[in-house]
Amino acid sequence: MRNIIFQLLLILLATQVQGQGNRWEVIHGVPTRNEFTLHAMEDYDKGLYLSGRSWIGYEGEAWSIKTDVNGNLLYDKKLKHEEYTLITTNAAFDSDGNKYLCGAIYLEATTWPYVSKLDVCGNLVWCKMLDDINFTYGFAQYLLINDNNELIVLSHYSQPSQIFSIFLTGFDLSGEVLWQKPYATKIDYPLLDFRGAEDFIEFNNNYYITGMCYYPFPHDPDHLWMRAMFIGIDSMFNEKFMVPFMYQDSVFANSLSIIPINDSVLMGAGGRRMPPNLTQVAISLMFINTDGRELGHIEIPNEAIGPDVIEAYPWDIEKINDTLLLTVSHFGNQSGDNPVGEIVLSTSGDVYKLATEPVMESATLLKTYDDNFVLNGMKRQNNSLWYNVLLRKINADLESVAFDTVQRVYDSLCPHTIQSSTLDLTACLTPVSVSELPTPDVYYESLRWIPVRAYPNPVKHGKVTLEFDNTGHHQNMELRCFDNLGRMVHSQKVYKDQQDTGLLVSGWSPGVYLAIVFSNGEARGKVKFIVQ
Repeated sequence: MRNIIFQLLLILLATQVQGQGNRWEVIHGVPTRNEFTLHAMEDYDKGLYLSGRSWIGYEGEAWSIKTDVNGNLLYDKKLKHEEYTLITTNAAFDSDGNKYLCGAIYLEATTWPYVSKLDVCGNLVWCKMLDDINFTYGFAQYLLINDNNELIVLSHYSQPSQIFSIFLTGFDLSGEVLWQKPYATKIDYPLLDFRGAEDFIEFNNNYYITGMCYYPFPHDPDHLWMRAMFIGIDSMFNEKFMVPFMYQDSVFANSLSIIPINDSVLMGAGGRRMPPNLTQVAISLMFINTDGRELGHIEIPNEAIGPDVIEAYPWDIEKINDTLLLTVSHFGNQSGDNPVGEIVLSTSGDVYKLATEPVMESATLLKTYDDNFVLNGMKRQNNSLWYNVLLRKINADLESVAFDTVQRVYDSLCPHTIQSSTLDLTACLTPVSVSELPTPDVYYESLRWIPVRAYPNPVKHGKVTLEFDNTGHHQNMELRCFDNLGRMVHSQKVYKDQQDTGLLVSGWSPGVYLAIVFSNGEARGKVKFIVQ
């Protein structure tokens, strides 16, 4: 009953706001409870899927909302734990419509990353907590599914020495944790200090992380300054570069978003701290190529946004087309606490249009199927201390768009209507010791081979069983058996994901035999067995 009342309140709030004129604007939440969403994505059916947190005081749950294309609530899912509080920071979905969520679980005075999977009907499939005794806390910030159907999770960990901080962890979609590797370490960059990731993308089979770090100027090695940071990673998860962006030795900035400009150029967008006191902030566009070479920097002067603007700080940025960008930013005449607004600008730094959202506090951007944009932000409840989720949809001219009147079917991959519910992670949230995981190169090297085991060995009763690993990663496989003179006595096809086969050897001469599994004509695994 409590959950039904909660859903009615959510639906009531959304209906009330959407009914006020033709402005595409929806609020989700309930009175005297805080709700916010950190990430928005477009689902396979064009609906919106939002991930965040719902809480009162220190108690709360991770929260995901599914809406139609007009922002109307379809269902919501909460993730709870009997002892701890959770927050969801990011989500992704696979080709079958399953959802993957990541975030943090608050364990008394510390936090640890967690990852979970929901099926197409919103049911809990698995969840993992990534524990590492070498660190004081950690959280998962981003995740994506690559072309190899692997789930790649970006996590932060903390320790006093700050030797390691930024990690990628590989999962398969069944929840097995495959590997983990640190990036931008102080072992490789001794002058590097505190760093944090803000965005993570896959582009042309490579991966790019952006954020901020503290790093000295070449002529002033004793003082650390805030820099935008860019990390490039190749398709096998080897670090290609780490760039503490310092174009012309003058850019005090961070980078909150990274987007490809073309096949060889990436752009980071962030706030530049202005010398001499570094208190004023202006929008900064920073360009590097995909090999990590700095190409240039464009600063958007505050006066280009407005004559009284002394601070502009971008939260998110999306491409409108090849030359125009849309950013959602704080800007105004205050040093902090400025309203949220949108700015249309070019990749060369020209400002074309802007608008403000006085009731919205912080926001992210999502470009939708119709080349419009959803602002995913927060709104205070009647000037109180409580927050709800505020969604607005605008076009590239910063105008509110009309509601989509096309009749659509949502969640068609689920055979029944999905109901709102609370999912309990208490039983499934088992810790995984990531300090024992292999690195990507060790893991992927192991996939090149097909381990083969034979039992019983020796075989006395006419049948030997051969077991295989890694056949799901190979093609055109064949098993061949040879006697001790090198003569082939048996061959058969091995199928993808096949795990074993039985051989009747009662007619074979006693002796030592060699079983070899070939993939694309190359030997990838072998085992000897004895027939008595």
